[in-house]
Amino acid sequence: MKKRAKHAMFTGMGIGLAIGVVVFILVLFKGDLLTSIFTTEKAVILQGYAYLKGFALETIVTAILFSMIGYFNGHYQTVWVMVQGLIQTLLVRLPLSYYMSIQTHANLTNIGLAAPIATIVGIILNICFYIYLSKKMKKENA
Repeated sequence: MKKRAKHAMFTGMGIGLAIGVVVFILVLFKGDLLTSIFTTEKAVILQGYAYLKGFALETIVTAILFSMIGYFNGHYQTVWVMVQGLIQTLLVRLPLSYYMSIQTHANLTNIGLAAPIATIVGIILNICFYIYLSKKMKKENA
């Protein structure tokens, strides 16, 4: 069962990454087309596209993070999932968004970068926890 869960996590990452890369390319190069679905105002379309440029990487890294979260939830590590989510949101994403917004030449692209940066921090935290959990499970099975 543990091998199957690990395999499912990596399969989810692979499928998510394949889709994420396609969406990333679409968002990065045709984000104006995507924002024009919601409005015809040129200024809003341009600002929406500017935000999407910063946010675009999120379409790739989310596949990794959410697959890991699913793996941990399946191993009854829900407290960890909550803790890493709070760390990402309260200690990385919100402060970084605020910091980017108060810069002299603040722009939506830089503000949008807060989301993928927070997700990358979450991935790093989850890799560390994955190593810890793997060692713990190996020790319990010995």
